[in-house]
Amino acid sequence: MKSLLVSSVEEYSGKSAVIIALGLILRDKGFKVGYFKPFGVGTTRIGGDQLVDEDAYNTACVLDTGDDMEDVCPIKLDSPYVEFICSAAADPEELKKRVRDSYNRISADKDIVLVEGAVEYKVGRALGLCDPDVSSALDLEVLMVVKYTNDFVIDRILTARELFGERLKFVLFNQLAGYKKTYIESIVERFLKPNGMDLIGVLPHDPLLAGLFATEIADALNGEWLVKPKPGEDVIIEEFLIGAMSPPSALKYFRRVRQAALVTGGDRADLQNLALETGNIKCVLLTGNLEPPGTMLGKAEEKGVPVIMVADDTLTTVEKLDEVFGKARIKGEVKIRKIKELVERFVDLEKLLDA
Repeated sequence: MKSLLVSSVEEYSGKSAVIIALGLILRDKGFKVGYFKPFGVGTTRIGGDQLVDEDAYNTACVLDTGDDMEDVCPIKLDSPYVEFICSAAADPEELKKRVRDSYNRISADKDIVLVEGAVEYKVGRALGLCDPDVSSALDLEVLMVVKYTNDFVIDRILTARELFGERLKFVLFNQLAGYKKTYIESIVERFLKPNGMDLIGVLPHDPLLAGLFATEIADALNGEWLVKPKPGEDVIIEEFLIGAMSPPSALKYFRRVRQAALVTGGDRADLQNLALETGNIKCVLLTGNLEPPGTMLGKAEEKGVPVIMVADDTLTTVEKLDEVFGKARIKGEVKIRKIKELVERFVDLEKLLDA
């Protein structure tokens, strides 16, 4: 049985997406794949009372490994971090034992286990559960998923290498776009290879993966449905436009977009109807808790464009959207198929399997 810890130097780098793709690809190749996340931070409750890590729950459901969620993610924050680490339940040796026991049950009948790191590799250090601690305790080699947010990410990789040591063998750059692509060859030759790390792939930025389903937007904004998506047709929104201009000015922007949501006041019927006519606006967000005319809702229903009403003003709504865009989970057949295609195309899977 082989295992791989998928870690990151900062949050929202795409660990879960990469694990989902690798798991599905390896399963297609005939391997029995397991999934494990020792330390969960982003928790929620399902079925009324079961506490789960949201990313772990989503990934386990997609990979359908059949393991008990209490083993998939044995340590979960059920209180603020400082309270948790100071509590009697946070005995590092006991926590490590729980992690080892769950990992042993997960890995017992698997060919490969994909282990997901914490929010980023240093999180959990106070509990002895940060990624370097876990990789050492479970004897795991490490794949570092890196989102190139700025040039200083190179320093973060090298610092991580010092902490992980020789266990950190692979680096995968994710969501790379623009001029940053030209730096990769120099980075590999000057910094990765001399420090014992192999680049196994570079995944390009894809707006589909960064987008949000209309239902996710409604949940994030605590919105009220005025027109719901048709059953089985939850639309993905890749960008949003702010409707605060005159219709002639707005028209040129509406024509440029492809999978966009319009954010505008509920009293701007002129922009709402124009957006529905262009066909490029796939969702309408109405701010200020103002309902539009019934004719507009009828047209949206006819065209299959979801309409969500929110209580916040336009500025606050846009700020909330900025917070959630780019942090979307890999859900739905379209996104799952896309990340799998990208990993198959841009990742050296043979190098990973050989190792």
